[in-house]
Amino acid sequence: MVPARSPRYLEIAAELRRRLDSAGAGDPLPSEAELSEMHGVSRMTARQAVKSLEAEGLVYRVPGSGTYASGAGADQTVGVWRSFTEEMDERGVEVTSKVLFSGWVEPTPDIAAELGIAPGSRAVRVARIRLGDGLPVALDTVTLPPRCAFVLGCDLATNSVRRILEDRDIVFTEARGTIVATTADANDAEKLGIPMESPLLVERLRVEDQYGERVMTRETRYVGSKYVCDVHLCREGGRS
Repeated sequence: MVPARSPRYLEIAAELRRRLDSAGAGDPLPSEAELSEMHGVSRMTARQAVKSLEAEGLVYRVPGSGTYASGAGADQTVGVWRSFTEEMDERGVEVTSKVLFSGWVEPTPDIAAELGIAPGSRAVRVARIRLGDGLPVALDTVTLPPRCAFVLGCDLATNSVRRILEDRDIVFTEARGTIVATTADANDAEKLGIPMESPLLVERLRVEDQYGERVMTRETRYVGSKYVCDVHLCREGGRS
């Protein structure tokens, strides 16, 4: 009896999966037309192969541009706040950062209000590219009140801001904010190494410490294909 052969799209997907093992985040895949010609199959079969990889989160599509490798990503459980470093550590991904800016700024009135400081006051800002296994995952910007100025003297390339603060007995206990979908602008594309208009998820948080004092605002701009939310929902009142 002759063993049944796997569908062609699965064979193509398996070959692409092997190529992705050595691909970096944002590396382009062959187009459907190129895959069709390379493997002698229809465009529909090539499209099925790419869609199967997209369903696994291994690639993402940019309409009018192409399909790109996702690379390492962050996994967030809704309702349980973890730092970027904790998320990546849990997945066995090495975390590093490229520091774009660290110093004093005059925050916007909105951010000053979020931090509970007077308008026109100075605040501490740290902007970094967060990397997972050496690949860009997110642009991260934190703003802190003056009492946290000591972070500027710390190694921000290998340490998380959260851990630095906890070493000084400033413990994050609550965060409130939003997650919104958007697309990459020129700055995002340059810093994250992704095409313009690529999908992003932007998380904005206001963080309080164990004394209920506002200690940080944060904006993290994740490459959309690298951010996963684990959700566990319950109806009010429980089971009936």
